[in-house]
Amino acid sequence: MRIATTLALVLASFPAHHALAQFIALDEGFQPTGLSNAGLVAGYSAQTGPYRIWNPDLLTVDDIGGLAPGSGIGGQAQFSYDGNFLSGTSLGTQGAELSRYDGSTGEWTLFGSLGFPVDNTVSGGYSISGDGTTVVGNSWADTTGNLAYSHAVACNAIDGVMDLGTLFFGRSTRANAVSEDASVVVGWQDFNGPWKSAVWRKNPNGGYFPNEYLLLDASGDPTDEFNQLGECSAVSADGAWIGGYGDYANNGEPWIWSAGTGVINLGHLPFTGNGFVGGMTADASIVVGWFDGELFGDPQTPFIWTAADGLQNLNTYITDVLGFDLGSRQPYTANCISPDGRYIAGYGVDNTLFELFTYRVDLDMTSGVMEAAGANSIKAYPNPTSGIVSINVPERSSLSILSADGSVLLRTSVVGNSTLDLSNYAPGVYTLSLLSGGSLRTQRITKY
Repeated sequence: MRIATTLALVLASFPAHHALAQFIALDEGFQPTGLSNAGLVAGYSAQTGPYRIWNPDLLTVDDIGGLAPGSGIGGQAQFSYDGNFLSGTSLGTQGAELSRYDGSTGEWTLFGSLGFPVDNTVSGGYSISGDGTTVVGNSWADTTGNLAYSHAVACNAIDGVMDLGTLFFGRSTRANAVSEDASVVVGWQDFNGPWKSAVWRKNPNGGYFPNEYLLLDASGDPTDEFNQLGECSAVSADGAWIGGYGDYANNGEPWIWSAGTGVINLGHLPFTGNGFVGGMTADASIVVGWFDGELFGDPQTPFIWTAADGLQNLNTYITDVLGFDLGSRQPYTANCISPDGRYIAGYGVDNTLFELFTYRVDLDMTSGVMEAAGANSIKAYPNPTSGIVSINVPERSSLSILSADGSVLLRTSVVGNSTLDLSNYAPGVYTLSLLSGGSLRTQRITKY
């Protein structure tokens, strides 16, 4: 059952040149784990739950039930692209179990496990596919004496629970993120202590192929842990881009990877330790996360990365680019970003009150990051979309829509504020190509 609570919040708008951008703070130690295109923030404020949905625009927090992480329970509340479904964990007959929350009914549905209860828990849900059909996470796979290990799993109503397995008997795996159609699942593989990258790809004949490491040097030794990238934490809608945690193999830098580019290390901010990708947009054009402190972990430093502008301190971006005075509030992390890139959420510390707070930044799709992305960005939104896409083009230009195989589906002329109707296109990833003044710009857009 959903319980709505109205809380005191701090709301501030940016100056006129970024009139729609906002920074909203919730004076509570709320751990954000998911963010929808509507700006709703999912997470939890206490171990074992319940999960909660914070609506910064209505100044409310809804308790939605379920069992949040703590006391041996694992999971994360993350949104499907339409914002209706959430991944997570709720109570089943054998204990805590991987589940899906339906926002339209307010109910949790158990999605299953591998059937090995350990300390009143059998499985945990960590992410959900963009189309809302598949929840991924982990499940206890076996117990040997006093030892127990888990396997990554993917679960849906048709196939049930699919055991994604492990490369090493007795070593655990977990799925952290999943692509729009669940064709690519990413997470971690344990072997020698540190968690390393794991990528599972759907087998056309059913289930998934065994997981593979992502490598710093594709031609190098795949068994060398100094050549294996760290834990995967994010994946783009089409599964082409993967992001994850930095470790000793790549000097602690957060990273993204694609088959075409190999690994792209995102760099370091001054006086920081290891970096962690918290999330990426559906088209991987914006990546957010945080760095641990250089010596003892704190203070953490949030970052934002774009291909055009590279790595930036998110605090500096908020103050210098968006023009907002954070005062004594210091965001520590950027835990998640909405699929369309409009919102970022995380938590921080008020250095005057010495209290935790949660924040949501509304970048506004007509300013902020999307504007700063420069010549390489078309600024089409929302992305992902169920149909209508808005676009602003200062000068008359030729716009083409291309399918995944490069076929031109539409070619038209646009100028000023225009809209494109993709309602009749099949779900998938399309490329918008804009030619103006001899300059070609492109943007991938996801139709769900």
